[in-house]
Amino acid sequence: MFAILKTGGKQYKVAKEEKLLIEKIDGNIGDEVVFNDIIMINDNGKTEIGSPLVKDAAVVAEVIKQTRGPKITIIYKRRRKNSRRKQGHKQDLTLVKIKNIASSGGSKIVAKKAEIKEVKKETKTKQTTEKKETAKAKPKTSTTKTVSSKKTETTSKKTETKKTKTQKS
Repeated sequence: MFAILKTGGKQYKVAKEEKLLIEKIDGNIGDEVVFNDIIMINDNGKTEIGSPLVKDAAVVAEVIKQTRGPKITIIYKRRRKNSRRKQGHKQDLTLVKIKNIASSGGSKIVAKKAEIKEVKKETKTKQTTEKKETAKAKPKTSTTKTVSSKKTETTSKKTETKKTKTQKS
């Protein structure tokens, strides 16, 4: 079974469990995406061609990765004018894996969002903030103590030397 779907201004021939690199679509890793623009479906010799689209058909895919394509360089040059311009571009792409092809009942299919693991992130941020607070608090108190004790020691030595000098003379 295969289908021809339209997305991002292009047409792709897809089969179940196939990976496909398409123009960027919104979705996080693990999200399901439903494509409803199906041009043709072939199911073991039975071909269904839409005019322009097959009614009530859908393809369900899972987002594997959001990536970027290779860099393309564009150079503009106007002859005899010493005018040149160089520009680069990288296209945003999405890697999807086809999960299911439905020739009927496609309008009832709903895309599922991936589960977000926020609990682990919150505990990590709490631990890091506690560590930062304790690390900041310890050096400040110890440095002020050492500085103040050194100052008192140096002042006491000076006064002692002055006293001894005055007593000698």
